[in-house]
Amino acid sequence: MKLLFYVLSLLLNFSLFVNANKEKINEKYYRKCSGMYSKEDYSGKVDPFISFNVKKLSELAENDPGLIVAIFDFQDFEHLGVRLPDDEYYYICDEYAIDAKLCNESSKNQFIIQDVVYDPFSNTNKSIVHPIMTFSQDFTGLHDTKYPVTKTGYYCVTAFTYSEGTNFDAVVNFRNAYGHLAAAEINKLPLYGLLGIFYVIAMALYSFAFWKHKHELLPLQKYLLAFFVFLTAESIFIWAYYDLKNEKGNTPGITVYMVFLSILTAGKVTFSFFLLLIVGLGYGIVFPKLNKTLMRRCQMFAVFNFAIATAYLIQNYLSNPESTSLLILITFIPLGITLFAFYYMILRSMTKTMIYLREQRQVVKLGMYKKLITIIYGSLFLIFMGTIVSSFVYIGTNTIEMIEQHWRTRFFYTDFWPTLVYFGVFVTLAFIWRPTSTSYMLASSQQLPTDPENVADFDLDDLQSLGEVDDSVPTATTNADDLDLDFTDDELDIQNTNTTKIDDQTPVTNDNK
Repeated sequence: MKLLFYVLSLLLNFSLFVNANKEKINEKYYRKCSGMYSKEDYSGKVDPFISFNVKKLSELAENDPGLIVAIFDFQDFEHLGVRLPDDEYYYICDEYAIDAKLCNESSKNQFIIQDVVYDPFSNTNKSIVHPIMTFSQDFTGLHDTKYPVTKTGYYCVTAFTYSEGTNFDAVVNFRNAYGHLAAAEINKLPLYGLLGIFYVIAMALYSFAFWKHKHELLPLQKYLLAFFVFLTAESIFIWAYYDLKNEKGNTPGITVYMVFLSILTAGKVTFSFFLLLIVGLGYGIVFPKLNKTLMRRCQMFAVFNFAIATAYLIQNYLSNPESTSLLILITFIPLGITLFAFYYMILRSMTKTMIYLREQRQVVKLGMYKKLITIIYGSLFLIFMGTIVSSFVYIGTNTIEMIEQHWRTRFFYTDFWPTLVYFGVFVTLAFIWRPTSTSYMLASSQQLPTDPENVADFDLDDLQSLGEVDDSVPTATTNADDLDLDFTDDELDIQNTNTTKIDDQTPVTNDNK
């Protein structure tokens, strides 16, 4: 049973990856694990090592060895301890173990290590892959011997007190050759750098279209450009965070920087939902503007969601990763409710706007909204499928294989691939709604009802006719009752569209040929 609990505790530690290469352990949290790269796999200025430093140790009784410490590769954990006839495991080489011939006198006050054990997964005897370092320490300070890491792997440090009631605090330094960043996070450094470059390229292309059609812009397109700048800056800030953390370690300044990034992330999520909501309500495309009361309500809800998201991200970062406290639910539950409300309002508003456009036979705008809602549902499908694939990656392997093989790529399944989905969705939406020679005409005029077969009659590309004036163009009317969005007249001001005359500078043709 002890072996089972040992494996489960290691799995728990694996699922909560360390955030830096220096980790604290004590009598309550006495085990820490982290991936480590060899110098051959990830070169750097120093030879990678693991050190153990006791910061505080309570007074010990006479002949008390204090702390019993072991540093080992995770795949060798079965070699720690020995099974007794009653199927219990005995780990420490003390007088009882020596008398029972479980260990030698030379190993007294250390972990019992078996060179060969039976591996139930392969039904064979298994030898130690990497050397296991074990020692006892009864004083505060840095242990004089460091564990050299010569091969890439997932390494653990565990420390037990010889006597009950002994309290201690120690720091384990998982020092890689490249710097202070944890091995599970080092791949984020180049990936976020590439993501920042991709954002810069996409923003440059969008900015070119923005400049080229600067006299034909919609308010929505100005929002998109501003958000492009924000997302590009955020990706650069995230890359800079990992770079600084790798150079300086987990300092108080880095912690403040992480809080700053949490605020940026909350802003990104909130503004994304807010932008989709006002687009779903028809802002800038179906209507030149929304009613002030309705817009204010959308803004107030976005501010509330931003505050909740910021509180959750900061609380999640500052909380002890091994804590079982339910206090995190104080911010997690409200955040989940607000995000669900955002999704509901976006899809509901967008569906009703599409119904309105279909009834008015505004096929060009309807086509744009169809693309938009298809992309939204596609992103939800990708997230759902990605979650299933990530689950199968872990379910399809046994626990030891999962820890040994997936600690280097786990960040991609849990952190990075949703970021890539977000990048793809935003860039796709931005370029669908990018400034064009026809976007201004869509926002400033009411397209006459057009049969889908005769959609070509609405010639949006004929810019040469902008200077012509056609007095015979009829007046297009839009009845507010046709827009069934379930909002009151105070919430949605469509008075300006009750009798909308075609702009004299925007010819609209509807000649059925």
